[in-house]
Amino acid sequence: MTPNRLDEMESDLSSREDGFHLLNAGGGLSSPSISSISTIQIAYPFDHQYEGLSQIHPSRHTRKGSTTSLALSRKPLPPTASSPPTLLSQHSAEAPLLSSSRSKHQIISTRGSNWNWEVGALVLSFTALITLLVILIYVDGRPLDQWKSTLSLNTLVSGLGAVSRTSLGFAISSCLGQVKWNWFKKRPDNLIAFDRFDDASRGPWGSLWLIIWLRGAHWVTIGAVVTIILMGFEPFLQAVISFSGQKDICVDSSRTQLGRCEALDVGSYTGAGSNPTTTKTLTPTNLSISVELYASLPDLGIISSFNDGFYSSNDAKHTTAFTCPTANCTWPIFTSLAICSACNDMTSRLKRRKAYGTNLGTLSTNTVQIGGNYTTIALPGLNITNLDSKVENPMKGQALFSISAYLTATRLTDSQSTLSFQHLDTMITAVDILKAAAGYETKQLRWDETPVSATECALYFCVNAYESVVENGILTERILASWAERDFVSYRDSDEGNEFEIYESWNHNSLYSAEIDFRRSDLELFIPDESIRNYDLPENVTRRFRLTENTVGSTVRFVNEQLLSEYMTWPFGSEMKVMSPISQALYQSENISATFDKVAWTVSNWMRGVSNVTNPGVGQEWIIHIHVQWPYMILPLLTTFLGLLFSMWSIIETRRLHLDPWKTDMIATLTLSVDAETRAQLRHADRNGYLEKAVKTMTVTFEDSGCGLELRTKQS
Repeated sequence: MTPNRLDEMESDLSSREDGFHLLNAGGGLSSPSISSISTIQIAYPFDHQYEGLSQIHPSRHTRKGSTTSLALSRKPLPPTASSPPTLLSQHSAEAPLLSSSRSKHQIISTRGSNWNWEVGALVLSFTALITLLVILIYVDGRPLDQWKSTLSLNTLVSGLGAVSRTSLGFAISSCLGQVKWNWFKKRPDNLIAFDRFDDASRGPWGSLWLIIWLRGAHWVTIGAVVTIILMGFEPFLQAVISFSGQKDICVDSSRTQLGRCEALDVGSYTGAGSNPTTTKTLTPTNLSISVELYASLPDLGIISSFNDGFYSSNDAKHTTAFTCPTANCTWPIFTSLAICSACNDMTSRLKRRKAYGTNLGTLSTNTVQIGGNYTTIALPGLNITNLDSKVENPMKGQALFSISAYLTATRLTDSQSTLSFQHLDTMITAVDILKAAAGYETKQLRWDETPVSATECALYFCVNAYESVVENGILTERILASWAERDFVSYRDSDEGNEFEIYESWNHNSLYSAEIDFRRSDLELFIPDESIRNYDLPENVTRRFRLTENTVGSTVRFVNEQLLSEYMTWPFGSEMKVMSPISQALYQSENISATFDKVAWTVSNWMRGVSNVTNPGVGQEWIIHIHVQWPYMILPLLTTFLGLLFSMWSIIETRRLHLDPWKTDMIATLTLSVDAETRAQLRHADRNGYLEKAVKTMTVTFEDSGCGLELRTKQS
């Protein structure tokens, strides 16, 4: 290339530089518009290459204006190069770049150019949560087997929770992304704020740092907090549902039955005929009446139940028969005929006296003469006497015939003869018992220093109110109340003769008659009306009960004549006068009151078992129920409410600031990021190693410079 040609190219380029300056000065374009151009286009023929690039250096801004300088760096042209390329015309190259007209930003993000996706997500999140609440309200407390859906309840809860959480998280993320634009539109701030907001829109970690950076002192932290606590959304929902088993009423309880007794007719108690067969002289009046001889035969069930009560070594009480197909049943409170017991401690009424003599002991025998000091311990009508000193049994090897008595007892048939049951009108028998302490039998104590206990127990006809329940196939019953109210209009002579009244007065209305008796009506027991109210019994509870003369006569005679005797001892004694095994049972009993209670319980259950009357109950099945732990719903509800509040506030603020919803759009971020001067400063700081410091100290504002919104350095 000739020197003349090089001079022409320099002259041409110089003239074009002047054209740029003239365009800057008179074209009405601001300096930022020009500074945004990084290269100028040069047209050149395709058969030539031009290596020289023309660069436009960044403009220098002042408060009054800006100047732009263009420098063309040149490289030597190759020898074969033709004339330099001509610059494109102003209309073809410069006009599109330097136009000041502002067109609407085109958002190409998958989140859209409006808030439709976010509003839809909020509606979906809220709808899913409301649906979940409705389902939880419906299933709370219901049996699990009523849930008929193909999806399990936990699966449905988890699914709805996931829909609600992810939808809400999507909306919160978009709103946090939009907040960074709103933030700088409202105020200048450090450029680091842009990073903090953008980071918060990406997840909990960035949200945590945004909260720390804002120190929780701005409403924007609501969105950051919601982003963090969304992590606990589904775990809390998983804890909402719990299952527990409970007993529910069985639909079909017709076979649930439990025996009770309203009337009892067992045994045999009959007279010789309709005419009087003997004369009875009543002492002490010596009044004679004509009565009938009566014979009795007790029911074998009565005999067995009484013996079982006294002699059974098993301390557990027997239960009556019941039917409970589900193994768990309950019955309403009901009443039934029964045998009751009561025991009172009479030790305080014991009297002691001493005497010296021979064979004065309770079990003394004429075959052996034993003299010495004797101590007698007595109740009215009963005593026990032994030699004070320790003596060996002269009948070695025959413990049953010891000369030392450890227990004495007597049965009483008339309540007026008892010490503590004078007002008991339905008494079957009463037993007074004197029992020496165990140390006397083992020779650890002398008789005169041996403690002796006195007890009076009674068995009588009564009515019990029961509370019954079967759990796991085991019947448990509790007696709520007992009554022994006799209707004296009942159990009277069927012929209504005067001699019956005389006899009853002489016999103190006792149920026991030795050898003789009258033809009587059934014995009736009842529950007083005031007791129904006092014990809160059902209104339909049975209140009157009957025992036939066969039942009363045969049972009372068996107990007082065969089971018990007027005088009982343990050991039996050598005279063989009293051989009731009950005495041994009473002596070996650790708790006499409990022994009589077991007897009464056993006989009562037998009475209920032989009765044809049953008490219908309610069967219960073990059912798994669904329970909603409502406190665990607080976090999902609170999260949704705060998320909805934050999102709506962000949307409203964006519209109020007249900004497009750029949200997390990266194309928008690249388009609307910092201006050329700010970018140059950041690059310079990065090259020199103080970028972090520069970002934290650089204050930018989001404003329109004429060609669109951008982040520009705030000049002081």
